[in-house]
Amino acid sequence: MKRPLVVALFLLLSLSVIVSAADAPKQGGTFRYGITTNPRGMFNPILNTEVYDGLIIDVVYDGLIYIDASLQPQPMIAKAWDISEDGKEITFYLHQGIKFHDGVELTAKDVAYTYMTILHPDYTGVRYGQFNKLVGAKDYKEGKTDTVPGIEVIDDYTIKFSVEEAYAPLLSTFTYGILPSHLLEDIPVGELEQAPFNLHPIGSGPFKFVEFQTDQHVILEANKDYFFGAPNIDTLVFQKVAQDAIPIYLQQNRVDFIAISPEQYEQVKAMPGIDVYVYEELSYNYICFNMRQERFADAAVRQAITYGFDRQTYVDVIREGFGIVANAPVPTASWAFTTEGIDTYDYNPEKAAQLLAEAGWTKGPDGILQKDGMKLEFEFLVPEGSRQNEQMALLFQQNMEDLGIKVNLVFMEFSAAVDRVDARQFDTFTMGWSLSVDPDPHSIWHSTSLWNDPGFYNEESDALIEAGRTETDPEKRKEIYAEWQKLINKELPTMFVSYGVTIGAINQRVKGIDTNPGPLGPLVDLELLSTIWLED
Repeated sequence: MKRPLVVALFLLLSLSVIVSAADAPKQGGTFRYGITTNPRGMFNPILNTEVYDGLIIDVVYDGLIYIDASLQPQPMIAKAWDISEDGKEITFYLHQGIKFHDGVELTAKDVAYTYMTILHPDYTGVRYGQFNKLVGAKDYKEGKTDTVPGIEVIDDYTIKFSVEEAYAPLLSTFTYGILPSHLLEDIPVGELEQAPFNLHPIGSGPFKFVEFQTDQHVILEANKDYFFGAPNIDTLVFQKVAQDAIPIYLQQNRVDFIAISPEQYEQVKAMPGIDVYVYEELSYNYICFNMRQERFADAAVRQAITYGFDRQTYVDVIREGFGIVANAPVPTASWAFTTEGIDTYDYNPEKAAQLLAEAGWTKGPDGILQKDGMKLEFEFLVPEGSRQNEQMALLFQQNMEDLGIKVNLVFMEFSAAVDRVDARQFDTFTMGWSLSVDPDPHSIWHSTSLWNDPGFYNEESDALIEAGRTETDPEKRKEIYAEWQKLINKELPTMFVSYGVTIGAINQRVKGIDTNPGPLGPLVDLELLSTIWLED
């Protein structure tokens, strides 16, 4: 059954937690946020690569700005900012008196340290591409200079960033948590990834790190001296929960919020004391082809595999209608989303077989397609922990077998799978991307990006990505990204499976949440927790 949510951007299924003006927030208690995948333990805002670590980072650190439920930038550590008329300079004015969890005041020096580290020649993270437009960034990265003129500390509470040319996503990129320079500046940047600090983070956010137990939980305590006001709750726990055990944890009040799977929807919706929210996210899941391999170098093969996979059945049956078939890397929740000129690659095994035949693939004695002595056989790396992923993998394997393609499934713990991908030791794999508010795809799709997992090197794509970053007119920028999506849709360096739709279950004892969630979800203000409190 296809659910009606796929035709609406945001659907609220329950409004029972609306708080009246007479309800006063209560202090205390423990809020348990359920997660089904274990964090890696890289609690550093400029080095983490996984969404699960990001959940902890979001509440331990504050950025210069944050993004609200309407996807608009709002002041945080920076109380205000000025952008020059030509769009090439942005000056941030910081609040005075913000302190790290160890009591040391946060100043512009810490802001400069955070972003200078991203640009450092020895930086091992993946965020350089977001800031390489800053004046002097490239020379600094290449070791030609020891300064970045585009980062200027004016005084303790004022810092200016300058870019070489107008850069449309500039403001929205300054969400990264600010690091304490007094604790990290003596550690060589190349060794920062191994620093004990990453497992015992100290930020300036609403919660302080207490404990991380692998496969169990992450415990945080309220920052009673938080500049923006202490949280109402005393303790925040990110609780590891096995997917199958979610209904039990909800029923027994052992978690207060958790994303549930489609097959759990009816059961959880019927539970007394639980509210259910459905919302589209700025995300998509995909199957990535390793284009460095000869078997995937031909776009016709990638297109045939996409035609040959019944993605609509995946959405309708495995996801029980909670999803939208994806055909490009810009979600429906983004202002840059387009359908114009986009091939939907509807399930068509006949067309898939035709494309493969035209590309020279013929069935061998064992029934597997082959060409020039090479079989169309490959491993499909699937992170464990999601029944939907596992069922999707089985459907994909069967669909490919029908075409004469042999897919060998390899199930692996999530972090181990990420390590394999990072080392480029894969044929194909499936994962998902959670995207930033700005649709700039540089950090994932540009040929220079460390996150360019498929090895997609395309001059036209690079040119469109760079044009989109420098065009400040929203309508013209949208046109550029529409052209880029058409190119990606044709080349298919990855198969786009579905856009993210999340089902969130919240205990009704949680008050003050956003009852009309946008793509960031009902706990969009988790960074502040200024409105969340727990009823006895």
